[in-house]
Amino acid sequence: MRPTSVDDLDDTQIEERIQQLEQRLAREHDRMPSGLVHRMVEYARARFAHARIRRFVPILVERTVRAHLDLTTGAAGRSGPAAAGNGPRPYSMPEWARVVAHRLLSGDLPRRWAHTQGVARRAGEVGTLFVSTDREVLVAAAWLHDIGYAPALVRTGFHPVDGARFLGASGVPDRVCALVAHHTGAAAVADLLGLSGELARFPDERGAVRDALWFCDMTTSPDGEPVSYADRLAELRARRGPADPVVRALAVNGSERAAAVRRTEQLLEHVETRAAGRSRCGY
Repeated sequence: MRPTSVDDLDDTQIEERIQQLEQRLAREHDRMPSGLVHRMVEYARARFAHARIRRFVPILVERTVRAHLDLTTGAAGRSGPAAAGNGPRPYSMPEWARVVAHRLLSGDLPRRWAHTQGVARRAGEVGTLFVSTDREVLVAAAWLHDIGYAPALVRTGFHPVDGARFLGASGVPDRVCALVAHHTGAAAVADLLGLSGELARFPDERGAVRDALWFCDMTTSPDGEPVSYADRLAELRARRGPADPVVRALAVNGSERAAAVRRTEQLLEHVETRAAGRSRCGY
């Protein structure tokens, strides 16, 4: 009996090949956060679900996933030839996000990378307000919030959408993608650009973690230094100019930005007040 060729594959055999591919990629990229390779494969498979020639689907899925792995982490996603059990542990989601942001921004956009590092530092500080799962989501989103500026990722020219779409294809959890998509008043800018439909693919959670991400972005200068919200807003207006959509959108989202910053500051003040009270009581 002759061996099965690619021309003979039925749906069951295609499924088996994709499962084998996922296992192989997970072994090769063993530092990836849990579940990320699986979600990358599932996203790519959905993309080719209606391919006219079904037998090519495993090949197309592999090419797509490997392209994302190379672009996001490259060799940093592999532990290398270390002895079994002694290699580096897998990245957490915030650690992976830092690697990706560095890879996409530090070379082509060094000032954007400096800003991103500052926002992530702020997120690490503000993250103490939240339980560990929310803290990880916040810090990961802080590292990733501006990757849509990376030349390799530009599609629409609107960085929150371009970044979020890329992250979704890279297997990043939906919540992180949505925080990136909606960060710092993106909805009003998207409306001006005619991209509200693209943005609507991502839900806006409108909660304390979302507020905290906006706070971190809007109290960090382009060079990564802590600044007041008022100073950041003045800098943004001066740098972009009145015709820029981001500046024009302030007429719509300025009060929402300010409210998010104020709510986060109030949370920080509340925590500081409680800590001071415990200290006075000798706890």
